[in-house]
Amino acid sequence: MTKHVALLLILFPVCGHLLDIKFYNNPYEYTWEEAVTFCREHHTDLVRVRTAEEDEALQYSGWIGLSRKNATSPWKWSRGDEIAIFTPWHGAPNDNENCVNRESNGKWESEECDEEKPFLCYEEKLILVKENKTWEEALEHCRSLDGVVTEDPASSYRNHGYDLASLITPDDYTTARETAKEATTDEVGQFSACASVG
Repeated sequence: MTKHVALLLILFPVCGHLLDIKFYNNPYEYTWEEAVTFCREHHTDLVRVRTAEEDEALQYSGWIGLSRKNATSPWKWSRGDEIAIFTPWHGAPNDNENCVNRESNGKWESEECDEEKPFLCYEEKLILVKENKTWEEALEHCRSLDGVVTEDPASSYRNHGYDLASLITPDDYTTARETAKEATTDEVGQFSACASVG
């Protein structure tokens, strides 16, 4: 018997290789809190950078969504409660500086949160598709979103604009579940997701 799942398309416009987000460099200079507010009102949030690949794709400097409450607290991303693992510091963070600025050279520096700086936002968009599909059908559907259809199942996802997404962090799951709540319980029991890859 073939198992079908409802398909949740997570469409992440991307900017850069292997990223699931689109970055927005803002020329305005805001405090860290003001930057968070601006990003949440106009995009999704201040950018979070979880890997070296994501960091390399950024060509801008400014506030990123990393902060801590005080010198003994862990560094956390502004969206959700995710503790940062990847942190390419330029020297050790200062005890009295609790927000993070990404320099143009890619290094991160702790700064006082009330300083005004440019900032980086990101945006992700979730679209619920109320169709039951097998995993293979969902994969084919995602890969056909950009109009490129290939008969070679072994072809790399880099040949497609969209592919099945991975929900890596608890925050990723929370976001996907909130979107899935738009459907009735009968329509969504499990879901798969598509993400833009380039």
